[in-house]
Amino acid sequence: MQPTITIDEANRRVEQYSTQVREALPAEAVYELSAYEDRGDCSDPTDRGPKNRVVASRTYQIQGLPAANVPSYFGAVRTWWQDHGFRILDDNPPNEFLWGENTADGFQMTLKSNFKGELFLIVSSPCVWPGGTPEPPT
Repeated sequence: MQPTITIDEANRRVEQYSTQVREALPAEAVYELSAYEDRGDCSDPTDRGPKNRVVASRTYQIQGLPAANVPSYFGAVRTWWQDHGFRILDDNPPNEFLWGENTADGFQMTLKSNFKGELFLIVSSPCVWPGGTPEPPT
């Protein structure tokens, strides 16, 4: 049960990554926040860690870009991630799903598209203790 960053810091980093990755996409892209979690439940974490931790996440629908160029958007985001310390966790199916993780801090991003050519960007933190230090067992 190691200390982590606080949930406030996790929310700040989610916002930072959400903004920074936009430099990979055309300037005319419009980002509409479609889901927001500033203190989401992490009671069933994939890392099998202790309970009572929380996560921060944002989901944006990316609008204003031609659907015909979806493959180039995936390529641009992949390159940005690789240039900024992210490793690719999954990219299947190609140009429909791309999942990456920052090797330094465990923050993750996902770029998804659907059959309509709609794009979605999801940015999430790892599980953290709300105040940064492990809570005593209840």
